[in-house]
Amino acid sequence: MKISKSVMDTVYEQFKLDCNIDEARMIADGIYLSPSKILEGARIIDKTDPFLRVVVFMGKAYVMADESILGGCEELFKDYKPEWFFSFNNLRTIDHILREYGREIVDTHIYFLPDEDAEREEPSGNEIWIDEREIARMKGKNPFNKALCYSATQPDVIAVAAVEDGRKIAMAGASKDGKYAYQIGIDVLREYEGRGLATHLVRLLRQRLLEEGKLPFYGTNESHAVSRSIAVKAGFLPAFSEFSVKKLKKDDKK
Repeated sequence: MKISKSVMDTVYEQFKLDCNIDEARMIADGIYLSPSKILEGARIIDKTDPFLRVVVFMGKAYVMADESILGGCEELFKDYKPEWFFSFNNLRTIDHILREYGREIVDTHIYFLPDEDAEREEPSGNEIWIDEREIARMKGKNPFNKALCYSATQPDVIAVAAVEDGRKIAMAGASKDGKYAYQIGIDVLREYEGRGLATHLVRLLRQRLLEEGKLPFYGTNESHAVSRSIAVKAGFLPAFSEFSVKKLKKDDKK
């Protein structure tokens, strides 16, 4: 079980865009700070704000912050450790400060990258592949909203569905989140859960993207044990964590 060097190098190239790493400087052991900048090809998570972004990857934390809080971030994070950056006490402190600037932490996520040693998955014959044009036609009548999100910043580009009696019962979809990275999501109709469809479809989609020279990744919430289990069984390994920020609504500024 391992993540290949080529995958690690590619995802780092993505992080360089996501967190403006070329302008970063090390402020503590393993902590890098850069001014906030939206670069072409960066992953732009829908409805988030680049005021503050943190990615923790391979023992390093990459922090991108608005000019107005750069000095404060350097002072606050100089004693942080990358592996404990997302501890609740740290997040509570960061969120409290963000609220003074009209922002808050949206969520924290753990992300998975493909395992180089994952076994190959063979199709069962009950799958159909769905391209961008068909995805567009499904908008408004899509029961698989965890697989296809129709985000303006993370466009859905390909999907694979399991079909039974002419009906789509499960779907894995991939969105182009950045210049190099394609995120996989999975959704199964409730009455068909527990049949291994999620793992099977995610495996097939992971393989397809890799064969096309694209980098698939899989993200979920730390507390979502079922989703994390699917990621590992489908040939992914935990690789990085991230939190993003959004602007507070007027009613939330209390």
